[in-house]
Amino acid sequence: RIQILFEVAMKKKIATGVFDKAKITWKNHEVKVDLIILVILALATRLHKLCVPDTVCWDETHFGKFASFYLRGENYFDVHPPLGKMMLAAFGFVTGYNGSFAFSEPGEEYADTPFCGMRACCALLGAAIIPFIYIATTLNVSRLAGRISGLLLVFDTGLITLTQFILLEAPLFFFLSATVLSYTVLRKFEKYSRKWYVSLALVGVSIGCVMSVKYIGFFVVLYTGFQVIEDIWVHASNRDVSLLQVMKLTLIYATSLILLPLILYLMFFVFHFHFTSMSTDADSAYSPRFQASLKNSKVADIINAKHLKYSNTVRFSTSKSILLHSHHLQYPDINQNQVTGYSHRDANNLWVVKPCEDADDVSRVILSGDVIRLQHVQTNRFLSVVTNPGIMDTTHFRVITVEHPDFNSCFQVRTQNHEIASKISPFEDVVSFTSLSKRCVLSMGSEILPEYAGKQLEVSCSRHLVNMPASAHFTLEHNVAVDPSFNTESVKPAGLVAKYLEMQVKMLESNNGLIPKEGEATSRPWMWPIDYDGIFFAIHKAHGAVYFLGNPIVFFVNLVGILFLLLLDLSQHYHVICYGTCLWSRDTLSQANWFLLGYLLHYIPFFLMGRVLYFHHFYSAFIFNTMVTGSVVAMVTEKLNHVMHHVVVGILGLLLAGSFFIYAPLSYGIPVDENKQTFGYLKDLKWYDSWQY
Repeated sequence: RIQILFEVAMKKKIATGVFDKAKITWKNHEVKVDLIILVILALATRLHKLCVPDTVCWDETHFGKFASFYLRGENYFDVHPPLGKMMLAAFGFVTGYNGSFAFSEPGEEYADTPFCGMRACCALLGAAIIPFIYIATTLNVSRLAGRISGLLLVFDTGLITLTQFILLEAPLFFFLSATVLSYTVLRKFEKYSRKWYVSLALVGVSIGCVMSVKYIGFFVVLYTGFQVIEDIWVHASNRDVSLLQVMKLTLIYATSLILLPLILYLMFFVFHFHFTSMSTDADSAYSPRFQASLKNSKVADIINAKHLKYSNTVRFSTSKSILLHSHHLQYPDINQNQVTGYSHRDANNLWVVKPCEDADDVSRVILSGDVIRLQHVQTNRFLSVVTNPGIMDTTHFRVITVEHPDFNSCFQVRTQNHEIASKISPFEDVVSFTSLSKRCVLSMGSEILPEYAGKQLEVSCSRHLVNMPASAHFTLEHNVAVDPSFNTESVKPAGLVAKYLEMQVKMLESNNGLIPKEGEATSRPWMWPIDYDGIFFAIHKAHGAVYFLGNPIVFFVNLVGILFLLLLDLSQHYHVICYGTCLWSRDTLSQANWFLLGYLLHYIPFFLMGRVLYFHHFYSAFIFNTMVTGSVVAMVTEKLNHVMHHVVVGILGLLLAGSFFIYAPLSYGIPVDENKQTFGYLKDLKWYDSWQY
């Protein structure tokens, strides 16, 4: 009964315009004032000390380098989609940077390089996040919620740091916020109206852009997708709506929010291939056919035999472009040369195919099922298997090279489909190598060997002859015959679709396989909401140290907001909690939970990831966290009058601004002494011993 009375009351309030979200427009004077103040604060905090330190800071060494590749037209490999890096290159181009700087390592002096323009463009994208989130939160909940969310974003030191430097976070957060805002605006308009179609197209474009910057952008795709599903469900629940109308709406959503983003995603890769068409040292990350499509590629000059033949010089690689490799380094326990997996193509990847029996005709083509030996070109030693256990996987046999071949050096080569007596062609056939003496199959490991093996991957011999793993499959990618008159062909360049698909696979595999560098600071997801640890972005004697860490007061307020909403949702009064009279509307609670879903979608998946993680991975969830907190503050103060809302904003705003001025040196430079050790009052304001500044 109370719930029914509450809903009737809410309908009356909506009818009188008290909660009419349609009135929250640019014509609203108070909204104008809010936006102007927030934009000024955002620009002031993001553009302050933008050009200091004047050295390469943290991952600028990667993303500045990638931007330079675009400006020079050179090929490279990275684990992220290309849009963000192309934007950084465009920022550099329009501000006078020509791509000549090396970006060799953090701490390198920029000297006369015009780097400030690239940072300024990133900072402007970062500043745009604040008004986007303010408008989205205001339209969904209230002006009070929008103000609180905006202030939390303005005064967070971590968000400032991430969007001040030449990194992908500024484009990522910009398009994430644009997606949230554009979908919010979409819901304001009547379905099938002109403005609705325009807004829907903007949502599709924003989705296509956010997932083309980093793969984490796919989480906001899920967030939007859940809202779309709910909208279709509500639409279908209306008895006045026919099945045909529901199918029409579903088709329009699918076209705009699935097909359009995928077309944009593909289009950005087309641009990427166009602007990185020159061959470089980074080519080895790709297949020979990919390399052959690049300008000035040496691979295009290689003339391969059409089929595998004895005495051919060969190179084998796995589906992950890891090459069968050997060198002069030895295993210390058995003093035999190592066989490893290596990602760069060089002379140590080359082998000569020899017959296992001297009586074999060395001039004939090798067929699937034949028994062969592989002789390493550089060391003249033969691939062999010994009974010693593997280094990383002790259930496997050890693979080495020996000077004098024996039965342990004989391997049966078979195509993946196990078709006997079929010819083996480069690039087309996938083969396995089975040791006849040990009844095991050559396998590429995934774990890195110790220092004495150059930190390369282990190659061992697996006893899983049935249902062989993918790591036991190799592709013949280099097959040069001794006799130049033998039937040959040049490496065929890969087409656009083949290059696109290969790049998707390699990006995903490399992303999932990322491991920390030696001495590198990493973190775990449980640390992020409590601001447990940070990262040094730069240490400069003159300009101080930039330490990437969130404003602890902002994080504390956000944590309270999340916990409050979670506890509220877990309580027995899920829809409306009343103590005589209702404290907040169901609409506000429902929208707060949508923001909570966005937070969880951008946070929980990191607990399931095996790759290396850093604190900055939390900041997509952090943006949703601020919207949750703004909604919670609006909920608990909903019964207060307009004047008290200003008081709440004033008190919380002063608290956040005060904490920002205290912790601002985290973003703008903590003083350092002659030994580059930080000093000053912040040393006494550590919340955790894990704060290393």
